[in-house]
Amino acid sequence: MMTCRGTRIVVLIGLVCWLLGAAVSAEDPAPDLLPPTDEPEVFAPDVVSLLGQAYREGEVSVWPDNGRLIFSRFGPGIPDFTIFESSFVGGAWTNPVPTDLFEDSIAAEPGLAPDGTAVFFSLPTSGVHGTHEIYVIEQIDDGWSEPRRLFRGLYPSVTHARTIYYTTYVGWKDHIACRYVVDGQYASEQVIGAPVYSTHEDAHPCVAPDGSYVVFDSFTRPCDGACKLFVSFHNDDRTWTEPANLGPVVGDLPAAMARVSADGTTLFFKADGDVYWIHTSAIETLRE
Repeated sequence: MMTCRGTRIVVLIGLVCWLLGAAVSAEDPAPDLLPPTDEPEVFAPDVVSLLGQAYREGEVSVWPDNGRLIFSRFGPGIPDFTIFESSFVGGAWTNPVPTDLFEDSIAAEPGLAPDGTAVFFSLPTSGVHGTHEIYVIEQIDDGWSEPRRLFRGLYPSVTHARTIYYTTYVGWKDHIACRYVVDGQYASEQVIGAPVYSTHEDAHPCVAPDGSYVVFDSFTRPCDGACKLFVSFHNDDRTWTEPANLGPVVGDLPAAMARVSADGTTLFFKADGDVYWIHTSAIETLRE
């Protein structure tokens, strides 16, 4: 029969093991997720980015604790708009599986709110360009809410204040627009003014969590090499700077369709069908 002293020892050993396990499980994975600072690199090769295969990945959104992400992937045997997810376990990303966030894992170009409590996405209402509708699902006590329709648009990106930037269709062209939250509701659409709004056609905005800049694709602006990404910085007077091409930052990559991490440190973008990442400090070099 075990004595009281033996029982206490067993309990203490169990408590120590539990505390050690909790410390390991609570370890912040962020130090292992810092992107390269000098030049972009492929993100999670052969796990998220399936190099050399007929699949295409993009639109990476990472939760604030850097322990979970969602992204889009399409290719042979995968329906259009399928969203996958992966978790950071043991210093590496797990094999991605279709997410259960959306019905049948179907959503277009999802964008995570910086606090991780809402996911915005779009769905086409027809085969006609410019007819996408933006939806949101929000975290609730027992999981996630049903999708709620917001308004027409695509490629949503959200700040801490829940100001939403997205692609709108004006005058037969794609342009960047935003909507502010007023009294708990999204206000009317505001197309981003000049010099962003112009005769050029721009799409796929990616706003910094603090709203200090927006990165977007341009299909007609002069660019350095193959890069289609541009950045415009938000001034204190709510005007925007002349868009600058990210070519000097990303090199010869045909970069497009960017996302910024919840902590604002990492820029993800699509190039050659794979996902690349780079530290956002590189963007600041273009501020002048």
